[in-house]
Amino acid sequence: MTASLPFNVTDIINKTRRITARPSPSQISDAEIVRYANTYYVFDMPEELRMESLRVNYQFLTNANTPAYDLPTNIYLDVMPPVYIAGYQSYMTQSRENFFRINPELNFLQQQSATYTGGGAYNPLGPFQIQCTATPILRGFKPNPPGAYSLTTTEVSKINWNVLVSGVDTVGNNQTLVDDGQGNLYRLSDFTNNIITYPVRGTIDYITGLVTINSGGFVLGIPDLSSITIQYIPYVASRPQSCVFFQDQILLYPIPDQAYTVSFEAYAYPIAFDVNTGFNVQVPQVIEWWQMIAVGAAMKIFEDAADFEMMNKYLGVLKKYESYALRRTIVQQTSERTATIYTEQTAFPAYPFGNLFSGF
Repeated sequence: MTASLPFNVTDIINKTRRITARPSPSQISDAEIVRYANTYYVFDMPEELRMESLRVNYQFLTNANTPAYDLPTNIYLDVMPPVYIAGYQSYMTQSRENFFRINPELNFLQQQSATYTGGGAYNPLGPFQIQCTATPILRGFKPNPPGAYSLTTTEVSKINWNVLVSGVDTVGNNQTLVDDGQGNLYRLSDFTNNIITYPVRGTIDYITGLVTINSGGFVLGIPDLSSITIQYIPYVASRPQSCVFFQDQILLYPIPDQAYTVSFEAYAYPIAFDVNTGFNVQVPQVIEWWQMIAVGAAMKIFEDAADFEMMNKYLGVLKKYESYALRRTIVQQTSERTATIYTEQTAFPAYPFGNLFSGF
């Protein structure tokens, strides 16, 4: 590309100054113009234009016995099928109804007397231990944000738990504990008490199935010889064959037994310009976007200045440059026929290579 052609951030700044009639840095600094440009470039443009240049292959690795994985929503806008797991094309849906109809997470109910482990005479407050008979156990998780397995305490109330431990206390009320996906058990009623750090009431080992209830885990205590009920979801780990995308997370089933590569298409945010780096060496992801970004930055400046007359005047100009940017994607897609169930059967002539009966 000829160096004399305009396309870098310095050119974007200069064009924005000319459009907004703010030629002096005393009116608006270069760094401030770049921030306006980034606002349009990173946040507005990808929502206005789903361009082929922003379409990427997103990959992540699974962890053994971990069902939920966060989508980095500050990097990717959305995801699209097909999904490939360990190279196998797999089922992908956004419907929890369809996913759990195929892969029901049915609770296994185990009821037994807890083993008192405190030593000496029985204490209704514990501590107790219970051994789950069906293992491994599906762990709970948190939505994204704050992240499937982030170690935050202020967001514990948002747990999607998969383990429920309950018993009847000395006055006939239910005492319940739920898991957080990290092996900790919490009391749901703690979440409504404005506690900054919720007390851990017990632990669970998802692999061995050992449940430990701390002393005072059941606040009002459990009478001697009374039963404690545990509801949990046992599973057999293997290579995942389906996934659901929900609450900005990917849930896999079967639960992975080891690391697998999961990949699918996603639209990525453009990388913002750095206001601390030389502007003359930074360029947009596609250099022909520079004029569109400059007009977009100018529109943001007009917006903050409540100059709606200039916004209306330049709206057509912005749409023109956006149509130019989208043209690349349109031309790229014109050679691709609309996919149907017959596409793979008719993509090649019957005998493309000589007279071989198989065609290959």
